[in-house]
Amino acid sequence: MPAPTDRYNGVSQALHWLIALLAFALLAMGKLFDVDADDANGIFGWHTALGLSVLILMVVRTGWRLTHLVPPPAPGPDWQQQVAQLTHVAFYGLLFLLPLTGWLLTSAEGDPVSLFGLPVPALPVGEDGEDFLEETHEILGNVLMLLAALHVAAGLKHHFIDRDGVLRRMLPG
Repeated sequence: MPAPTDRYNGVSQALHWLIALLAFALLAMGKLFDVDADDANGIFGWHTALGLSVLILMVVRTGWRLTHLVPPPAPGPDWQQQVAQLTHVAFYGLLFLLPLTGWLLTSAEGDPVSLFGLPVPALPVGEDGEDFLEETHEILGNVLMLLAALHVAAGLKHHFIDRDGVLRRMLPG
């Protein structure tokens, strides 16, 4: 088995930053615009397609993560390492659950689901779950925003205060 590395590889970095960019775009769409299913060719269509793209990328990212080495945990107290690990698991969970609840919600509303014009089958869900799914999707989005803020703050703390190279592990070059 190869020796552990002190940096994430290029594929891990690309997936991280692409998913982060898409997640921020999706959160902005959800908060700043009326994501109305009647607007399938507008914001709603983009929101749906980008959300499904995140789901696909998360499947790829999870597969990559399970088959490739990652750097050892960042130096620091045990509680910090536990929070980092919990945050990482929460990110993975949220980045799977948000697209899935969006897909379920669109299916429950009876609206067509597409990935940049390619039809995607509706998931089997009754209309009774629509309110629950809408509320769940919004709450998960809010949790993701808070978690992202924590993640960015921690990365900046490591870079500017601790100066321990943790942020550079996920940067190219």
